[in-house]
Amino acid sequence: MARELIRLDDIHKAFGAVAVLDGIDLRIEDGDRVGVVGYNGSGKTTLLNIISKQDQDIGKITYAPALRIAFLTQVRDIEEDATLQEELNRRGRQFLEIEEEITAIEAQMAEPSFYDGEWQTSMDRYQELQSVMARSGGGDAAGHAQEILKALELAHHPLDMPISKLSGGERAKVALARQLVGLGEIDVFLLDEPTNHLDLHTLEWLEKFLLSFEGALLLVSHDRYFLDRVCNNILEIQDGSVRGYPGNYSAHITQKALFLRTLDDRIEKTQKEIKRLTGAMQSMKRANKYDKSISQKHFMIMRSQKELKWLRTIKPKKRKALKFDLTSTEKSSLEVLDLVNTELTFPGLGRPILSGVRASVGRGQKIGVVGPNGAGKTTLLRLIMGDLEADSGEVDIRPGVQVGYFHQDHRTLDFSLTPEQQIQKLKPKMDYGDLRSLLGQFQFTPTMVKTEMEKLSGGERARVAMLKLLLEEKNLLLLDEPTNHLDADARAAVEAALQSYDGALMAVSHDRWFLDQVCDTIWELPGDGTLKVWPGNYSYYVRNKRKSRA
Repeated sequence: MARELIRLDDIHKAFGAVAVLDGIDLRIEDGDRVGVVGYNGSGKTTLLNIISKQDQDIGKITYAPALRIAFLTQVRDIEEDATLQEELNRRGRQFLEIEEEITAIEAQMAEPSFYDGEWQTSMDRYQELQSVMARSGGGDAAGHAQEILKALELAHHPLDMPISKLSGGERAKVALARQLVGLGEIDVFLLDEPTNHLDLHTLEWLEKFLLSFEGALLLVSHDRYFLDRVCNNILEIQDGSVRGYPGNYSAHITQKALFLRTLDDRIEKTQKEIKRLTGAMQSMKRANKYDKSISQKHFMIMRSQKELKWLRTIKPKKRKALKFDLTSTEKSSLEVLDLVNTELTFPGLGRPILSGVRASVGRGQKIGVVGPNGAGKTTLLRLIMGDLEADSGEVDIRPGVQVGYFHQDHRTLDFSLTPEQQIQKLKPKMDYGDLRSLLGQFQFTPTMVKTEMEKLSGGERARVAMLKLLLEEKNLLLLDEPTNHLDADARAAVEAALQSYDGALMAVSHDRWFLDQVCDTIWELPGDGTLKVWPGNYSYYVRNKRKSRA
């Protein structure tokens, strides 16, 4: 029988009048690799924080003796003003608790009275903690972190480089490297969106690393491909409650669909049974047949009504589906875009971004742009958009092509405006009722439509940016991480819209599920200035690349 590591009993957590978690029971055991999924705002991060900090309102959390927990938070613990060396020398949480206990015992040892009492137990504990620190690499955390950075292909930077000079993806790697040191001595590893800002190579490395981790994992992620590869259980949070599904993400989707179908069938049958029994009892009453069978039927009706009430309580509340169609103003020519011997360099980088690149985009083509962090993926989109100018060669956008741009940090939006004002600015002649209806289709409540963009979540901003793109009706879409911050349902809606979109698109994405569902061509930027074109979606790209190496 697997050892129980953490037990949650009747956990409640509310923020103001909003109950986020309502009576949660959960067991985490050795070998568990639990993926936590749910809508944005459903309480996924809250659950990890409660397990880490015990800040629940009501309920009890029980830990196995001497349990050690590490936590990779969504907001990466990183000092922007530090150098790479200084940052790597900072210890992660997995060492801080040990160091605090060691420091406390050392303070006791400094007191003469310490040796008058039962000091041997404290000394044994002190030696044990020192041993754990040594085994986990705590004596040379920076050295171990540097080894991990080599595996993450980030060791080429000088150690005196300021963290602020690194890209977002590179900073994510540094935070990850620090947190992964010493995991051999950790029992439970909590991860909140661990794949954010990581390139495909790093994602694959992280998957292998976590699969070799011997402790339990509890991770929040919207990366469906990652959840499929790493997890053996899925925990879905919805309406304040949790439901567990054995297996990976794909198994969860299948099981959930079966559960909902079975539940709907049972509700329908129970309703029919209540109707049948009620009709039979009324017929008996009209016939003045007041015997034992009427009481039996009355009891059966009450029992069925009770069952129906319970069935309705376990049925998830329906959430308004995000559904939309992307349309282009007019069809472009068959040839949309040509890159002809395109050259681009940045001073001081030491390598070209693009070197003699030749590639083309045709009408209706759906291209996924992949490559390591810093290879120039976003730069390529900015070049096509016209934000940058090539050193030489051509970026030939054909007549009639109208370009729409979805930026990963949504800088095309005015953060001082509300969603309502943002759309009014774009479509001043749109009827107000139609505008509100459209925002409602994008899951915006009456309160949210009048909330300034800067106060909205990343997922909510992404939905506004996607709506803006919809209303612009462009025939070439440049998408920079279009699924970032979106929950699974919203990602599926975006994928469906892009699948049926009749224009061309280029999408920079680390979302491998998205690349599989939407793209028919992969452009790879290896980071040496070249561009390699691979036919097919992401899975085809991976298979063909492996064949080419064999």
